Amino acid sequence: MDRCGVGRYSRWVTAALPDSFVRPTIISDIPFVGDIHSATMKATLEAALGHDLPNEVAEQLSAENLSKNWSLSVSAPPAPTYRTLTAVEGAAIVGFAAAAPADQALIGAPENNPGTIEILALEVPAKHGRKGHGSRLLAAIAEFAEQDHAGEMQVWIMVGDEAKTRFFQGAGFAPRGIQRSLELGTDLVTEQCWYTVLEPEDHTGHHH
Repeated sequence: MDRCGVGRYSRWVTAALPDSFVRPTIISDIPFVGDIHSATMKATLEAALGHDLPNEVAEQLSAENLSKNWSLSVSAPPAPTYRTLTAVEGAAIVGFAAAAPADQALIGAPENNPGTIEILALEVPAKHGRKGHGSRLLAAIAEFAEQDHAGEMQVWIMVGDEAKTRFFQGAGFAPRGIQRSLELGTDLVTEQCWYTVLEPEDHTGHHH
């Protein structure tokens, strides 16, 4: 059966390889999530800065500190629409993602905006890349966003993060035209906002 034309985001569990899938994050995943986030964040920031991270920043981004933050998010989500997801391959945890309603004030959305889901994290270490884990995580977020009747998804990508830029561009995201700066010790890094409009699912296969 040809699965190529089943829509922009195919079903995120059934379309996976038998031993690769995405599921909601559970508490026992947290140490792995912390390790992954620490490694990917440090690599991304060092690439953006062009040098090693200042010690105090590296300490803030330790796996232990990030695990504590994620533990709170998973055990007591700040809202029902706040979701954390884990990518699994065999017995290994190979990536994670988190999404929540975006701060509408920041993107200047009109009052009738159906809502924007912000992807707070979507991390797959390079050693586990090119296996579809990121695409499955994104498809799962898109499905939840549609369930929550959101009209858009957005993500902040660090300028210089070529891999993430390519990934989201390939998934149909485009720059929103706004950016923000983050202070890292004495350095400044810039993030750009990318977004995509969610098309309501049309099960008849016709576009109206």
